[in-house]
Amino acid sequence: MDSTENDYLQLCINQIEEKYHPAGSDVQMKQRDFEYLIDLIEENSGIKLSVSTLKRLWRDKGNQNPHPSTLDGLSSLLGYKDWLDFKLNNKKEVLADERKKVTFTPLNHSTILGAFVFILIAFGMIGAIYFELFESKSYSEDVDFSATNTVSKGVPNTVIFNYDFKGIEADSFFIQQDWNPKHKDRIDPEARYFSSIYYMPGFHKAKLIADETILKIERVHIQTDGWMSSALYNYDERPVYLRKDESPDGILTANEQDILDSSVDIERFDALVLLNIREYGDLDGHNFKFDTKFRYKTFLNDPCPSMRFTIHTEVHIYFVPLTLKGCVSNIDVKVGENYLSGRENDFSNFGADIYEWQDLSLHVEDKIGKVYLNGEQIFETTFEEDFGKIVGLDYRFSGLGEVDYLKLSDLSDNIVYEDTFDE
Repeated sequence: MDSTENDYLQLCINQIEEKYHPAGSDVQMKQRDFEYLIDLIEENSGIKLSVSTLKRLWRDKGNQNPHPSTLDGLSSLLGYKDWLDFKLNNKKEVLADERKKVTFTPLNHSTILGAFVFILIAFGMIGAIYFELFESKSYSEDVDFSATNTVSKGVPNTVIFNYDFKGIEADSFFIQQDWNPKHKDRIDPEARYFSSIYYMPGFHKAKLIADETILKIERVHIQTDGWMSSALYNYDERPVYLRKDESPDGILTANEQDILDSSVDIERFDALVLLNIREYGDLDGHNFKFDTKFRYKTFLNDPCPSMRFTIHTEVHIYFVPLTLKGCVSNIDVKVGENYLSGRENDFSNFGADIYEWQDLSLHVEDKIGKVYLNGEQIFETTFEEDFGKIVGLDYRFSGLGEVDYLKLSDLSDNIVYEDTFDE
């Protein structure tokens, strides 16, 4: 990253601190501050960064070469579309700072005195703002927050949240049931109980919030009873549950007529998803092998059809897609905490005739992820974060799709879960 690019990065970090951490450099960013920013970045942009990534940026301020997706994520905190948008809108300020670096203007005594008085006044104002925003509210990490599922397996599933703020003062209190900021409800701090309905299975992180501060995060594992299928519009809409169809030939799919006969609005149809969200033993989420065979089926004449498998862990998700050769710009790959876009990477190896059966594998060992397509390695990356246990699998098709088999195993090839859909 050149010096000018470093200036943009420093300016971006400064603006983020001014917006989300008014105390500035005088009060060091804490773990929960970085966690809050990470949640906001994912909500604003869909980009999942790690705490260690943000800590390095803040520690070395401008002396690194961040991945483009990291820069896009930071820009989203300030309301910009991406890093380029941020740079275009802050070009004048950076250029002005560059001119100041090479321009020296002698100061007389009155100028110095005036500047000194201004600094004193500014520090007084900052101190008053800091006291109002931070000291007047007594946040505590010792609050009680728990969640209980009303159904052990399956959806819809109501979750009862029990909380006790223990005298914490704030203007407003919320529970956000997962990553989506639209699933955020204001709660009565005296009520002690609040319930939410989860319409999709998954491993969710519910947040207890006072004003803008996340006080506690509670894990909510919504499991399926075996495989289930749903038609989706997008993540913000309730799904339409479909009957899974395991054909006599040993294929997991959904019946096309079931979709057409259901209440799905075909004009807004987004994807078919096949899920199996459950416990998969103690399989390490950054040391495993996953192998599968699947294909796409024609549906709605999509010019750029795609399909992908997703592995859910306690911390992140992995997903690996396939699409037609001419459509690889549309896809994204996520291995570890690395979220990579087809617009910024050469994903030509992820292009294939997906109407034919494809063998796709993800092998992860010591936080090195390798992707294989029909026996050939097509991708490799490294990551840093720990992922916890594997807690779910799903397939997503932009139309219809079929799964022939899947196998999840440890690095010694001991099978943890396998399905050929013969029954």
